[in-house]
Amino acid sequence: MDKEKEFLKVFNDLEQYLRVTYSKGDYSYTGFVTKLYQIKKSRENYIINNNQNFELIKQAAQMRNIISHNNDVLVPSDNFLNDFKTVVQKITRPLTVRQIMTRYDDLKTCRLTDTIGDVVDLLKTSGFSTIPVIEKGELIGIFTEKSLYDYFSLRQAKTITKAMLMKDIIEAIDLNNHPRKYYDFISVNTNIYDAYAMFNKDIKQRREMLLLLVTENGKEGEHLLGIVALRDLENHLIN
Repeated sequence: MDKEKEFLKVFNDLEQYLRVTYSKGDYSYTGFVTKLYQIKKSRENYIINNNQNFELIKQAAQMRNIISHNNDVLVPSDNFLNDFKTVVQKITRPLTVRQIMTRYDDLKTCRLTDTIGDVVDLLKTSGFSTIPVIEKGELIGIFTEKSLYDYFSLRQAKTITKAMLMKDIIEAIDLNNHPRKYYDFISVNTNIYDAYAMFNKDIKQRREMLLLLVTENGKEGEHLLGIVALRDLENHLIN
């Protein structure tokens, strides 16, 4: 396959994907560039929101028009074709939560019988911002650097000692109480753009969410498969 045909195939795949994904039930014809501007304005697609990617796709649309009418005039360079294929793949075949999550076996966890001092030390040394609380294989809570503040708020307690156990502050870490909106459940098959949108949605609603708890179907009560933090998503979206 020559480069012109390869380019046209990649472009057609992108155009079809965008028209189906962002039709919102309206299948009337809209020019590609007009549709592209609509998607960027809606801020629904992180890759297209990026100005560099947006300009690359616009250039590709111009090239498509030229090549379609006369393929002897323009041949995409190897660099442009590779860059375009990379952007299109990110849009049409995005990574899933399964591919980027910190898996359960790699998590640093604690139990209700662990002391607050030990868990605080684990939080500092692990590099994680959250420590899942696991009891008999079941996720029952989340400990973060703000959990102690939540405990003070809920109990109006005057002191917390390192010797206290995690079960002593259960109100501040229990998933059912969640005094701070710092988690939500997500399916392992969700793509990373939809996962990122969940964080943005909470920001818009002035709620705080620090991580996503990954289960098979994104339902509470299912076996915990892993966790995804905002920084995990940003690392993959930016790079």
